[in-house]
Amino acid sequence: MHEIGDAGEMTTLLARASAGDDRAWRELVDRHGGLVWGTARAYSANRVDAEDVCQATWLLLTENLGRVREPNALPGWLVTTARREALRVIKARRRESPAAMDHLLADMPDGSEGPESTVMRTVAAGRLGQAFAELSQRCQQLLRVVAVAPEASYAQVGAALGMARGSIGPKKSRCLTALRNSMTALGMPEEAAG
Repeated sequence: MHEIGDAGEMTTLLARASAGDDRAWRELVDRHGGLVWGTARAYSANRVDAEDVCQATWLLLTENLGRVREPNALPGWLVTTARREALRVIKARRRESPAAMDHLLADMPDGSEGPESTVMRTVAAGRLGQAFAELSQRCQQLLRVVAVAPEASYAQVGAALGMARGSIGPKKSRCLTALRNSMTALGMPEEAAG
């Protein structure tokens, strides 16, 4: 995880990127990519929408590089922009799908073979998606961010979701407990829910 040294360093980096320096642009993306992705994923119903939100956010930055007045405020600008883009996509879709967790699970390698394993995995994914959909919107957003950006600091997660850094850990614990309880109520074995 890269940290910003000072305003002068970020000003120089932004100026270089604005002038077309590919290395500077890559450094900006490396420094802030996890934050943009975590924000996009927190507000997007599925991975494809989150990818679209990320693309739109980075495109908007390229269009506005020369207008950034406070270089150290760039992370906040990126979070706000990603959140607005995600809300725009949600509005365009006009519905949210609780199957978003199915898309995440489908992207994971299976590691097992056989039709029985496939059926059991499909049933488990469906129940997980159902249990996830029963969580509050805030819990869904928080768990999406920590699932897709596990390397993000609590400060970054808090910035992405507009939450105090000190509340992230306790809230995550309560959300996971609620998810576990919901999965158990849906008939998932304790070991699968825990």
